[in-house]
Amino acid sequence: MIAYTTEKTSTGAIPLREGIPGEHRWDLLPLYADSEAWEADFARLDDLAAPLEAMRGTLCGEEAVAQFCEADTRLDLLMDRLHTYAHLKADEDKGVEANQARESRVRAKFAEIAGRLAWASPEILANSEEDLLVWIASERLIGYRYFLEKLVRRKRHTLSEAEESLLAGAAAIFSGPGETYGLLTNVDLKFPEITDSGGESRELSQGRFLTFLESRDRKVRQDAFEGLYDSYQGVLNTVSCTLRTHVKTHTFLSRRRHYSSALEAALSPDNVPVALYEALIEANHRALPAFHGYMDLRRRQLGLDKLDMCDVYVPIVPEMDVKVPFEQACEWVVEACAPLGSEYVEALKTAFADRWIDRSENRGKRSGAYSSGCYESMPYILLNYQGRLDDVFTLAHELGHSMHSWLANHAQPSQLAGYPIFIAEIASTANEALLLDFLLKKRGDDSAFRAYLLNHYCDGFRGTVYRQTMFAEFEKDVHEMDAAGEALTPEALCDAYYELNRVFLGPAIEADRRISWEWARIPHFYYNFYVYKYATSFCASQIFAERILMDEPGRESYLGLLRAGGSADPLDLVRGAGVDLQSPEVMTQAFGRFEATVQELDDLLS
Repeated sequence: MIAYTTEKTSTGAIPLREGIPGEHRWDLLPLYADSEAWEADFARLDDLAAPLEAMRGTLCGEEAVAQFCEADTRLDLLMDRLHTYAHLKADEDKGVEANQARESRVRAKFAEIAGRLAWASPEILANSEEDLLVWIASERLIGYRYFLEKLVRRKRHTLSEAEESLLAGAAAIFSGPGETYGLLTNVDLKFPEITDSGGESRELSQGRFLTFLESRDRKVRQDAFEGLYDSYQGVLNTVSCTLRTHVKTHTFLSRRRHYSSALEAALSPDNVPVALYEALIEANHRALPAFHGYMDLRRRQLGLDKLDMCDVYVPIVPEMDVKVPFEQACEWVVEACAPLGSEYVEALKTAFADRWIDRSENRGKRSGAYSSGCYESMPYILLNYQGRLDDVFTLAHELGHSMHSWLANHAQPSQLAGYPIFIAEIASTANEALLLDFLLKKRGDDSAFRAYLLNHYCDGFRGTVYRQTMFAEFEKDVHEMDAAGEALTPEALCDAYYELNRVFLGPAIEADRRISWEWARIPHFYYNFYVYKYATSFCASQIFAERILMDEPGRESYLGLLRAGGSADPLDLVRGAGVDLQSPEVMTQAFGRFEATVQELDDLLS
């Protein structure tokens, strides 16, 4: 039976890490027993890198290349393990200097080793194309066939040994803007206290922001909106500098590697054409009338002449304030994933028994949510669980990522298990679709709860397809501005962002100018043309979810996609599982479902 409670999930000040119960934290002991064990492995890196360096000048034969690839894989496994532990510990509390120093050290060491081995790709590519094709087809290198195919594809973008070494050694410098931004927004930036609808003073945080925006009390929403964005306005010059420098890094590297744009360079590793990125933006613009209709439905249901930005997250279903304890959320997700089969469900249950999840917010903890881990570890999930229905879907989302890793790691060798983000977001949003289907079937006869879930779907579509595509267009625009020599000043960035919001959100909203500062709080802009993958993957996942629920062949083709890991180009893997993301029909089907859901919601609320 579905249960929900009105108990408060967090009040007052953000708790310290020490105040979080151990069972609410992830278990990192399987990675390293303590920092000394991590240091011992860190000291082994040079020993593993030395044999690779000794092969310099020998990579002109099939056997030598195979031996190099195998030794490089052993080094990669240790590096991934070291980095996983370091970044997870750092994200527990960004204010702990020892953890930040460990992550900084490992990043610097990786950049150093990458510089020392930067000669390898140019040396392999110096061989004739005929030899390279023979090696790709050989049984000796079968486990590295896809790696070599990608390497050959990058041949015209690979520089000399000296240039590659120089760029690899500068990797830690290139990552500086993103690291600075993360520390500023997760540690140094302070937010005011907000008086909630019960008259209680609560500290505002990144994790609690959406909770305040879902309040039925419009003053609470306005205070939270103004409090958060006024805080960002105070560091706008600094954040403009970090983003500007980050964008300039992309422009510099794309030009050095002979790409036509930073966008082409970013899409190249996945072999995704720029046309797909642009088609996504165009499809969203064509489908804006449906979204504007949803915004107008929201305006009417809230009884407002005009919406403001603080009004776009509050549920529009009357008197349905769902609060879900974490244990209930776990039960829902397990039941929702039952159509994926017993192997999937039994593995999923170990996420809770083996403490994959760090669930509670604490002071200094990285905001948001993610799934991480390495080939030799369990998957790990960071949450900032607040008990909202959104948080239940976030749990399902991150478990989708983690189960993707679990399946791929059990089916593929380490060099083929790691999958690109392009596919990762299919696994996560398919889980969300299964959860929605489960909840609709469980209480579909409750029209109020059904309307609440449909409202959630519409908001999820807004956030994952329309909003992420707006982010993608902003990212494309600012890189084009930089490439054209335009200055990325705070004013220029704010004007560009405000105009996109105006176009996307439509006439039902009269937006507070503070929304022009929102780009400053979006960490994904430091991930290099990442956000478009949310939108394309969401559209694909809706088709996969329907097939999973329909029959066993649909389930097996989907699980085959997850088990494939990163063994081929993502577009080919998804197409092989039955969905062609280069077909306009995928986007048309997704937007059609959104429009139909808006209509059903409108009918229910009427």
